[in-house]
Order: sequence, then C-alpha cells, then structure tokens
Amino acid sequence: MDQKNIEMEIAELNYPEAPKLVTEYPGPKSLALFKEGLTLESPQRASGLAYPIIIDEAKGACLKDMDGNIFIDGCSGIAVSSVGHNHPKVVQAIRDQAGKSGHGFDLTNPSKSMLMRKMVKTAPKGLKDNSFVAFAMSGSDAGETAVKQAKMITGRSQICAFEGAYHGVFGTTNAMTTGEKYRKGYGQLMPNVFHVPFPYCYRCAFDLEYPRCDMQCAKFVDYQLNTPYTGKDDIAAIIAEGMQGEGGYIPAPKEWWPMMRQIADKNGCLLVDDEVQSGFGKTGKLWAIDHYDCEPDMIIFGKAVGGDQPVAGVITQKKYFEKLEKASQPMTFAGNAISMAVANANYDIMLDPETNLMQRAERLGSEFKEMVTKAQQSNELIGEVRGLGLALAIELVKDPKTKEPVEHGKMLEMTRTDIASRGLWAVTAGRYGNVLRFMPPLTITYDHFIKSVTIILEAIEKNKENFRK
Repeated sequence: MDQKNIEMEIAELNYPEAPKLVTEYPGPKSLALFKEGLTLESPQRASGLAYPIIIDEAKGACLKDMDGNIFIDGCSGIAVSSVGHNHPKVVQAIRDQAGKSGHGFDLTNPSKSMLMRKMVKTAPKGLKDNSFVAFAMSGSDAGETAVKQAKMITGRSQICAFEGAYHGVFGTTNAMTTGEKYRKGYGQLMPNVFHVPFPYCYRCAFDLEYPRCDMQCAKFVDYQLNTPYTGKDDIAAIIAEGMQGEGGYIPAPKEWWPMMRQIADKNGCLLVDDEVQSGFGKTGKLWAIDHYDCEPDMIIFGKAVGGDQPVAGVITQKKYFEKLEKASQPMTFAGNAISMAVANANYDIMLDPETNLMQRAERLGSEFKEMVTKAQQSNELIGEVRGLGLALAIELVKDPKTKEPVEHGKMLEMTRTDIASRGLWAVTAGRYGNVLRFMPPLTITYDHFIKSVTIILEAIEKNKENFRK
C-alpha cells in the first residue's frame, strides 16, 4: 500500500474535523461531571484533578467530550492507545469474544495462547522464541511480578533502580518509583531498593557532557554493584525503563543498555527492562530496548499492549522457568479472554506490514524534532527536544545556560489555557514538571499531527515572557 492510501486509511479512523471546540473549555456538561468526580472519587487519582476533559466518545487519535468538543489526543491516555481509540478491529474483537467467554480465573484460553505465541515470537533479542509469559492487570502489579520472579530466580533481595524512575505505586514498585508525591506520607517503603543516576544527559548528575563523559553514570552503577563494601552485596536485579517516561521521556545513550548487561552479568543479577510506557511501537520499534544491542533477562509490559483493555505482565527468559515455584503467583483477572482478544488485535494492527505504524512513527518523530529544533533558534526557552519515534518531549527552561526549569504551575496553566483550549490534550512530565510530552496514538493523521505541533509551539511562544519570570 502506498503512503497516500495509508494516510487515507488512517484518516478514516479519526474525526476529520478535529480539533473542534463548540463551547468554552471546559464545557458546562463536562465541568459539572468533573466537579462531581472531585467529591465522589479519591483525591489520590492523578490526571483527573488537573485536566477537566470528560471523554464521552473517542476515535483514533481524537477525543469527544460531553459537550461535543473534539480534541486531538496528544498523550494516548498516557501512552496507552498506540493503535488509536476504538479501532474497528479492536471493537470487533471485543464483540466476537464477548459472545463466547470472558473471565476464566487465570486459566489458559485460546485467545491467551494465541497472544503468548505472538509475544514470544516478537520479543526482544535474547527473549525472542526463548521466553515465557506471566500476565497481570496493570503496570504496577506487572512490576511486582517481575521483582518476585527476580528474587525467586536469584535467591537475592536487593533491587537497583534509577533516579527519575516510575515503575508503579504500591509495594516494591512504589519504592522503585522516585516521584515524591507517590511516596510522601507512606512511612517506611519496601526495603532493599536503592537508586543510582539515570543517564539524563541534559542534566547530568556528574556535571559532564556526552559523549566526552565516557559514560560515568554507567561506570558508577558498576562501582556500586561490583565493588566491595558498598553495601550492594545481594542484588537480585537491575530494573530500568526502556526509555524513562514520567522522568521526562529520556532515552539512554546507545552504550548504556549494553553496559548494564555487562554489569549485571559481572554481578550475577538479572537485567529487567520496564517497557510499560515505552513499549509496543511508540518509539518506532516494538520495544524501546530494540534500539539497543542488549539482551534483557525479562521485560515488563502493559499499557498499549492492551490499549482499550487492561493487559500487563512479564516476558522472562526460558532458562529461568524451572526456578519459579509452581502456582506461586495467582492473578484472578489476568488473562481475561476479552482482554486477550483485544491484545491480539492490537498486535495484528501494530505488526501489519501494509500500514507499518512503527516506521511511520519514526518518520513523524523526526519531523517533530526538526520543527521544534527550528523553533528553538528563536525561542531559548526550549532547552531540549528528545525522545524516540512518537514518544517525544520538550523540556522548557527559564534560561538555556543555567537550565533553571520553568515552574510546574505555569506549565499546567499553559496546557489548560493555551493548548487544551485550542483542542489538544497534552500533559507534562519530568522531575521538575517542566517537560511537555507528546505521545499521540500512532494512528494520528498527518494533518492532526501538524496542527498539534503548531499548537504546542505557538503556546510556548505565547508564554515566553511569563516563563522567564
């Protein structure tokens, strides 16, 4: 299929008129339900507090609220809807499976078996045709499953995680996550988790510059894990995100993941790649780790694998199969037949060689970087543009020399008044909340893509003086 026909096919999956606002943002119906939610739902929820968009319908890379306003989805429900909202093949898969069976208490079913074969066949190097799958229901409990497996396999207890990490919000995953708002007030977190610097080259922990740094961040991990008397003497696993997500959409340099493999081997621990946010096509490859010459012992998956249904879990190297205690990880709703059918449809869509969504994501991602880099020449508030594929970020700073971050409150205000009010849903990220992330569904139309980037750049330009204060 030529590119013109591909674009026409993608256009049919979306609302062509997006963005289209027929009321002020937020509209009266949406605002009323939003306010009711503030009293009925736990204040612990996240995005609903900051972004009063009430999704009534969704199609492709577009969202329609209760008032009839149509937004371009610039965040894919936080990196979930890679193949787009309510893809016709996904909707049909739900209908077909719902008429057969749903819940089965973690039993194997035809849809699950089919999905596991696909996952093993397309897993990253080292896991491809050499792995087995454990299903979960969210990224958090998939992370817990990975930690449990790592400890059982190695007989060790310590976990090496990274500054800027997000792995989940309860148990060990909450201890591995470094965002203060997820940890504050909980008292003692799960023990035996420690953190080392992630290769955040724009804000290097060692005040060095890549590539002249000689990868000191990786060498520090080696020092911590493989030097006596550091207190790191019982390591079960090194766990890192394929590309840091909430930490600011930060891809590691090409040398970093292979060095982590060497460090893990030297220590005798496992190397675990958390692909919950970075995985399933968004970076231009099925898994972010596929950009690197590295073979992890396991990957954690979630979010976009299920898309419109909750699907998560772990893919683990086959050689560890016999080291796991049988029936030691029951999960009542994991492997639900309807969810499995949806994940199968998502795989078929993502791996379709005709549309080749991942290759298209790489192309659009390159164009995004070119447009933002050009804008950077006249707007020094754009500190850095980075990312892989259509998992992209712009870090905004008050001053390019000091790299003082733009205040998070001002970032939120910009996303509400200058971005959402123009019909684009985009969210912030980063350690300082000064990163605007852009990760639309891969089925975004080219027209909607250009409109989105234009809205973002115009919003940044409009706030230039306000951000400097």
